[in-house]
Amino acid sequence: MSTTVVKAFEEGEGGREYRVPAAQKALDILELMADQSEGLTQTEIANGLGRSIHEIYRILLLLEKRGYILRTRADRFRLSLKLFELAHRHPPVNRLVECALPVMRELAANADQSCHLVVREGQNVLVVLQIDSPLPMRYSVALGSHFPMLETSSGAVLLAHLERKERDLIVERIVAAGEGQGTRAEIDARLGEAARLGYEMRPSLAVEACTNISTPVRDHTGAVIAALTVPFIPQKAARFDRETVFKRTSAAAEKISAALGAGEAST
Repeated sequence: MSTTVVKAFEEGEGGREYRVPAAQKALDILELMADQSEGLTQTEIANGLGRSIHEIYRILLLLEKRGYILRTRADRFRLSLKLFELAHRHPPVNRLVECALPVMRELAANADQSCHLVVREGQNVLVVLQIDSPLPMRYSVALGSHFPMLETSSGAVLLAHLERKERDLIVERIVAAGEGQGTRAEIDARLGEAARLGYEMRPSLAVEACTNISTPVRDHTGAVIAALTVPFIPQKAARFDRETVFKRTSAAAEKISAALGAGEAST
């Protein structure tokens, strides 16, 4: 083994470990920026990581060159969608989208509403699939969009079906970030109701006259891995009422779950 390689080893509690400072800095930068919607300046990134600008300058240039981050006109850095694109090439996500696509196309056609599929990403939710309503006037969510969990019914459904310890930890972080959409008691009541019912149907916090209908999607282990959501907009051209759309959304979520190997979902 060469001297260079030997020096790359560091004795840790669990045995030898590689030290890769450049990779660690790059990952720290990406993780820091994941929670930022407006982007960060070079100085803000350095301060956020407790590092000097000199330490992160070349890493930022490399991440920009490789397309993982973008520089805005205001000289702020933000994440690109490259990580999202890579995630979609990952077999579990690819399998989820593959199973959901035909079912969601059928749902949109038979509900006269748009629908989208959402997964959890830290304290946020990520839209991984979007199907538009067949009607000329429609409301839809952009593919790849991130939203704070409790701003959405999708996020509430995903949170409600986590194990209590993990759910409480995430809720604490959400509340500390000021993204709770209510008091802790109100959040717990909302999640408890979503867990009891097995879905959430409530007025949208973002769009007036829109009712979010969100139902869980399960994998082969029975774990909830995604939420299928219809932002229901009543209009004269739509053939189906909200209750009909809710039933068809629930049936579509069960159909996707079955395609993923889930048994009969418990409610």
